[in-house]
Amino acid sequence: MTDRRTLLKLGSGVAIAGAAGLAWRASDQGVFSTGRGPAYEAWDQWNDGPAGSPLQLVRAAILAANPHNSQPWRFRAGHGGGDGIDVFADRARNIGSIDPTLREMHIGLGCAIENLLLAASAAGLATTLVLLPNAADQSHVAHVALAPGRSVVSPLHAAIPQSHTHRGPYETNRRLEVSVFSSLAALGADLPQVAVKWFTSEAARRDVGARIIEAAQSIVADADQSRDSGAWFRNSWSEVQDHRDGLTIDAQALPAWLRVAAKILPPVDSERADRIWLDNTRDVHVATASAFGLVLARDASDNAQRMQGGRLWQRMHLWAQTQGIAMHPLNQMPERADRERSLGLAPRFQRVLDDLIGNTGWHALMPFRLGYAARPALRSPRRRAEEVLQA
Repeated sequence: MTDRRTLLKLGSGVAIAGAAGLAWRASDQGVFSTGRGPAYEAWDQWNDGPAGSPLQLVRAAILAANPHNSQPWRFRAGHGGGDGIDVFADRARNIGSIDPTLREMHIGLGCAIENLLLAASAAGLATTLVLLPNAADQSHVAHVALAPGRSVVSPLHAAIPQSHTHRGPYETNRRLEVSVFSSLAALGADLPQVAVKWFTSEAARRDVGARIIEAAQSIVADADQSRDSGAWFRNSWSEVQDHRDGLTIDAQALPAWLRVAAKILPPVDSERADRIWLDNTRDVHVATASAFGLVLARDASDNAQRMQGGRLWQRMHLWAQTQGIAMHPLNQMPERADRERSLGLAPRFQRVLDDLIGNTGWHALMPFRLGYAARPALRSPRRRAEEVLQA
C-alpha cells in the first residue's frame, strides 16, 4: 500500500510538472498573445499621427501585401526639397532564388505605394506619382509629390488595417457571383498596362491548380529555393517579436487546435516543412479555391509595370476585404519561370504561363486564388513605420 501511494504521489507530481511545463511553453510561444506585442502594434497605429504627415502615410503604406512578408521598402520624406515622399527598394530584403528577377519585390512595392496614395487622399492631399524617377538609382522606385487638396476617402482606405492574406481553406459550397470578377477587374481602369485574367470554370480551375502543384513540387526539389523560402519562416514567438517580419504560424489560418499545437511542439525540419507546404498547396489552396486569377502586364520584366500590377493587386485585395472575400497569391509558376530564366534552363513554366494566357500580348505577373474564407485570417507582424521612414 505504501509503495502504491508513493507511486501515485510521484505520478501526480510528474503530471503537475508536465502541465506546468506545457503552460510555460504555451506562454513562451505566444499561444495566449496572438496578434499582440511590438510586432503587431503597426496594425493598431495605422492611422495615427498628424493628418497628412509622412509618418501617418507611411503607417498605412507598410500594411500592404508583400512577398513572404519581407517588407522590402524604405521611405524618405522631403528628399531633394519640397513636399513629398520617396519610396526605395530595400534589396537586402530580397527573398533570393525565390525572386531572382525582383518581380515579387516590385509588386510588393506597388502595393505599398497604393496604400500610401489612399492614405494621402483621405488626409486631403493631392498626389502626383512618378515611378522610377532616377535612372541612376534603380532602388529609387517612386516619388509621390504631395500638395493641399480635397479629402477623398475611398472605401478601400478603411479596409487597410483589416486586409490580410488568407492562406486557409475557402468555402467550397459557396461560389462567387460573376459581378465580383467584373468589379475587381474594373479597379484597374486607370492602369492600362496591367490587367487580370480569370479562371472560373471547373475545367479551368482544375488545369490551373494542377500546374500550381507541379510548380510547387519543382520549388521543393530545388534546394536553393527551398532554403530561401524557409529562411523567412519565424518559428518561435521571440523570432516574431524580434524580426517583426516573415511568415508565421498564426498567418497560416490553421484550425485553432492545430495552431496551438504547432506553436507548442518543436519546429519541424526543412524536409517536413516542405511536405506540409506541398500538402497545403494541393489539399487546401488549390482544392478549395472558388476561382483563380492572373495579374497580367504588357511587359512583365518592366519594374514600373510590376509596380502597377502591385497597385492593382492591392486595390483588389482591399476591395475583396470590403465584400468578405479572401484572396491569396499563388506565385509558384512565375517563381519557377524566373528561376529557370536566371539559371539558363529550358523555360518549362514560362511556357505553362504563356499557354494559360494565350497569344494576347499580355504576360504573367502573379497568379492568385479567391473565395469565401472558412475561418478568419490573422495578422502578420510588421516593422514600425519609424524604422523605415527617413526624414
